[in-house]
Amino acid sequence: MTIRLKILSLAFVILLIFGVVVGISTWLQHQVMRQTDVLTRFNTPLRTVIAQFDVLTYEYELIIMRALRRTDVTKNELENIQARAHQDAALMIEDVRRFNAIVDQAIAYGAAGGQSLVTFSKLKGAIPFIERQLEPFIKVGERVLKAITDGRLDDARTLSLEFRQTEEAFGPDTAALRDQLTELTEAAGKEIESKQTTIQYLSFALFALAGCLGIGAGVFVSAHIVRALRRLSEGTAAVQAGHFSVTVPIEANDEIGQLAMAFNCMVEEVRAREKIKDAFGKFIDPRIVSSLITTAAEEIDHAERQVVTVFFSDIAGFTSISEQLTATAIVNLLNHYFTAVTASVRDSNGIVDKYMGDGVMAFWAAPFSPGDTHAAAACLSALRQQAAIETFNKDLPNLLGLRRGAPSLRVRMGLATGEVVVGTIGSAVSKSFTVVGDTVNLASRLEGVNKVYGSRIIIAEETLRLARQEVEARELDLIMVAGKSEPVRIYELLGPTGQVTAAEVELADAFEKGLAAYRARQWEAADRQFQLCLEIKPGDGPSVLYMERIAELRKQPPSPNWDGVWRLTEK
Repeated sequence: MTIRLKILSLAFVILLIFGVVVGISTWLQHQVMRQTDVLTRFNTPLRTVIAQFDVLTYEYELIIMRALRRTDVTKNELENIQARAHQDAALMIEDVRRFNAIVDQAIAYGAAGGQSLVTFSKLKGAIPFIERQLEPFIKVGERVLKAITDGRLDDARTLSLEFRQTEEAFGPDTAALRDQLTELTEAAGKEIESKQTTIQYLSFALFALAGCLGIGAGVFVSAHIVRALRRLSEGTAAVQAGHFSVTVPIEANDEIGQLAMAFNCMVEEVRAREKIKDAFGKFIDPRIVSSLITTAAEEIDHAERQVVTVFFSDIAGFTSISEQLTATAIVNLLNHYFTAVTASVRDSNGIVDKYMGDGVMAFWAAPFSPGDTHAAAACLSALRQQAAIETFNKDLPNLLGLRRGAPSLRVRMGLATGEVVVGTIGSAVSKSFTVVGDTVNLASRLEGVNKVYGSRIIIAEETLRLARQEVEARELDLIMVAGKSEPVRIYELLGPTGQVTAAEVELADAFEKGLAAYRARQWEAADRQFQLCLEIKPGDGPSVLYMERIAELRKQPPSPNWDGVWRLTEK
């Protein structure tokens, strides 16, 4: 059963219970309304008629007896008394008729219950007796008034005694009618109150039953759903933490069960992808593997232009080093070396493009390095690589098993920033995610230019422009590399901003002055500044190079249109 059907079934049961509650309450309310209607339509009017009839009989007798007691009644007053008596007599007859009609209506209506119907039947039986007694009562009054009018006061007094006989005849019956109506009204009121109380209790009881059933069913269904969702949540957290062996039990064939089945299939697919990533991540950057796995087949060859920072490195004199080592030692050395430098590249969001013998090509690009952070990330990575290489050189004797004569690695690095084409490039059977363009060639050339200047890290001007807030560098030269038609301003990377030593700062200032004097053809001043640089840092490669150039330029002065650009003929 699906969750939807479970919830709908639960809702149907609850609605059914509430329907029963509403039905019973409506029926009881109908009974109450019927009894209330009887009180309004019959009981109250009957009590009113009886009360009015009582008043009229008393008033009829009273006005006649007052006239009898007076000795000074005038003819006009007597006529008024007679008219009043006739009016009361007519009203008494009308009240009896109305009473009889209302009782007939109550009996025909059903009177909302057996007890009420019995009472109304008794009232119906008492009416003919009252009607029979009423006529003599009225006749007594008329004869008394006739005797008073004729002046026969003694006869009038004698006749008035009959009032008592007539009153004793139907007076108690009238009072009994009143009492019966009162009892009927009180009983109906109590019954209405009782039914109202029953309705309340029944409504509360049925509501509590419906609530308990609804809450119980809701707790059962929700517990099933929550338990299954909790397992899915725990499984998701485990997968997020890298535990891909997790599975979720399937307890039912509802939507939660289908979701658990889909989750298990997803984990199986993720597990398969992770195996692919683990296998190919040793050959290609895992982030690229992840991207390629989720990329549609028709989009694999997608490429785009981006501004990136490209990095090249190479071990100086590696050929001579390898001649002294066995093949196993060479492979061991390179594997440990690449492990040290690759960690720094990946930690700084760089992509290792390829290993070329003892060289490394890497690049920093979006989305791995967002915005313009790629240049600073590449520079800082290069500095960390140099620090890692120094540590690596200390461990190299133990690594190679050489107590004496262990080589020391010196690595040259070049970085350039510019627009390249980034994408998957290759044949139909073999492809590589790489970058191509003039910036790649420039970075490769700058790596080689280190041999000329005796430096370790050379960066292009555009790279320094983007990374200036993060690193410090000194300008080396304005050169024309092979394959370029425009000169390139190059810099030696010194260190992260704020972490360069005072000696290095002093060296950079002296070198900057020497370079300015050199470009102004002030050979003496330039030579003194470069000498100062060698005093600060003995063996400083760039300073030695410029002093050699100055010596040659003194022998063979440059042409008047000399622009200070040094043209390199070697790649």
